[in-house]
Amino acid sequence: MDGTFNRHLAEFLDRRVPANLNPVGRVFSFDILIDRGMGLLSRIYSPTSAEEPQPNITELEKPVTEEVVPVIIFFHGGSFAHYLANSAIYDNLCRLLVGIDVLGNILLNPMFGGQERTESEKRLDGKCFVALRDRDWYWRAFLPEGEDRDRPACNPFGPNGRSLEGIKFPKSLVVVAGFDLIQDWQLAYVEGLKKAGQEVKLLYMEQATISFYLLPNNNHFHIVMDEISKFVSSDC
Repeated sequence: MDGTFNRHLAEFLDRRVPANLNPVGRVFSFDILIDRGMGLLSRIYSPTSAEEPQPNITELEKPVTEEVVPVIIFFHGGSFAHYLANSAIYDNLCRLLVGIDVLGNILLNPMFGGQERTESEKRLDGKCFVALRDRDWYWRAFLPEGEDRDRPACNPFGPNGRSLEGIKFPKSLVVVAGFDLIQDWQLAYVEGLKKAGQEVKLLYMEQATISFYLLPNNNHFHIVMDEISKFVSSDC
């Protein structure tokens, strides 16, 4: 094993679903093609009611009016290597998240890192689906040539980071799994926000593994969805 990611195998195992203007679970979707040659697209989801007619794609592609439109942007951190906007597992998750009016950040098992090896990285390396070798490869693929894991995009509050003190920054909900080997970096991010005087709430799921929120058949999933609902409906 040299850390190479087999994209062809991943795509073979990845079930794709098309966008659907016919509401499913009161949510319809359509795709915006960004780069035809690369097959790069964004999938847009919108809630609807039983009384509303099926949307027209021509109308949907027009610029929005002065009406305030709530927007949730979901980005899977590993998507530059595997899975797409039309992968079934993420299509299902985004449908569950649609319709929430929010001005804030919800970070689910966020991928942070740094040059230093933390206690959780050493303790959980190779356990619960993830190895440090894989994480290091992801960072090498993402970071510009010559940069290391202390670049702010990887380690926001590290030696090269910038203070957020006095900067207008949206409230944040950070969900950390107890079996995620990079949890120490996630907890450091929470502490960095607190020290900068930013509003942040930590939800630490001691017995959870990464990506547990993709499967709605466990208590962890329901706890997180309840917390997200509280977070987006609060005024603070």
